[in-house]
Amino acid sequence: MKPLPKKILIVRLGALGDVVNALVLANAIKRAAPETFIGWAVHNLAYPIVDGNPAVDRAHLWDKKLGARGILACVREVREEGYDLAIDLARIFKSAAVARLSGAPRVLGFDKKRTKEYAGLFLKERIPGCKQTLSPVHMVEQYMEFASYLGIEGAPKHSLPANDSAELWAEAQIKVLGDAPIAIGIGASYESKRWPAARFLELARRASDKLGRPVILLGGPGDREMSADELDELASEGRAGIVDYVGKTSLAELIAITGKASVFVSCDTGPMHLAVAKGRRVVALFGPGVAGRTGPYNPELPDGAGRRHEIISVPPECAPCNKRTCSMDRHHCMLDIGVELVLAAVERQLARACE
Repeated sequence: MKPLPKKILIVRLGALGDVVNALVLANAIKRAAPETFIGWAVHNLAYPIVDGNPAVDRAHLWDKKLGARGILACVREVREEGYDLAIDLARIFKSAAVARLSGAPRVLGFDKKRTKEYAGLFLKERIPGCKQTLSPVHMVEQYMEFASYLGIEGAPKHSLPANDSAELWAEAQIKVLGDAPIAIGIGASYESKRWPAARFLELARRASDKLGRPVILLGGPGDREMSADELDELASEGRAGIVDYVGKTSLAELIAITGKASVFVSCDTGPMHLAVAKGRRVVALFGPGVAGRTGPYNPELPDGAGRRHEIISVPPECAPCNKRTCSMDRHHCMLDIGVELVLAAVERQLARACE
């Protein structure tokens, strides 16, 4: 392996799932050269999974709430650190600008075909173009191309920061539940990726009744706001086997309780990648996205093996479109996914866990 720069800055500002997957690069660098100092520029949402991460020595926050002052403070901080190499993993204008403004003599990014928004104007080096394949290349593997470029070999490994208080909280919840729960993440960042909240709750009811396991509902404050009526209806039923944590946990607590689950069910969203990083079995509902590129990834048991993770997709002719909102008269790609289809996948994953 050729010598690595002493100080490397990684720029991957968000979203949550993107940062979780990109951390495989920091892990690879740390395993190959523990003495290398790794910094990471990141937005507010994903900051907690970078700050204190065993693969990252310093997290630089671009506080979006501060407007222009936030970006200026972040740039000033990374310049003061004196990085030798800055790597832009987001491929967009603002992340590439941060990498260039860091003052690092080397600014590395994706090849021309994979950069957007004129981000390539800020780069000084590029990794080679991705080889053409019949199937999409997962983003985890695309991030690992940077490791190969730096002379680092090895399988990708995820990492998340430890939080003792969150782990103690999660362990206490599991004691009350009595068994490893089926975790259901009810949200998604884009409208086009969402499955109706009513179906998630019906899945929770069916899983609790048929499988005899506790079920926990997970999500952020925004998910709670969008699903308030359905969650209120569930609460009125008083079901002891279903616990609602939607909008009630910190990110650290969400990670900790996800790590205790037997199976994690969700749409194409950040917590899905957190579940993968925690080694959970995942049932992922995909509509407009490309599962082979942004679906659940596991280096030991990849999706192609058909065991660790399962993708549920009933794609119409317009999918995958990668749009944030559906432009069709009916949102076929998500509405055509039935509760029975998802429940059967959960059953299969529970059975495989016992093999």
